[in-house]
Amino acid sequence: MVKCVGPTISKKDIERLGENMQFNPQMDDLANLLSLTASSTRLKIFYLLAELKELCVCDIAEILDVSVPAISQHLSKFKAYGLVKYRRNNQTLYYSLMDTAFSKTIKTLLSQSLTEEKA
Repeated sequence: MVKCVGPTISKKDIERLGENMQFNPQMDDLANLLSLTASSTRLKIFYLLAELKELCVCDIAEILDVSVPAISQHLSKFKAYGLVKYRRNNQTLYYSLMDTAFSKTIKTLLSQSLTEEKA
């Protein structure tokens, strides 16, 4: 068993960092964003929108073999965080990714992950 001999940083740094961690809404927001992509279904939806640019809910449901209401729920979570936008054409909603730093990061991670898998 490893025994800690710390603290190894100054008391001032401990206090400063501790205060920063107590109330940090940006950290909470980032954790919530990351949790959105922790679902394999949501990650697949994200991938499809990144690849095809725009899809309706029924197309996503058909591709993933998931119910339309389930896809709608996933998309509403993306919408709540400003990750997707939609347009209406009669009764059909078409979704696409918003151009955000988070979206770009997830696209890059997906691209690298899928490229490594093929290699």
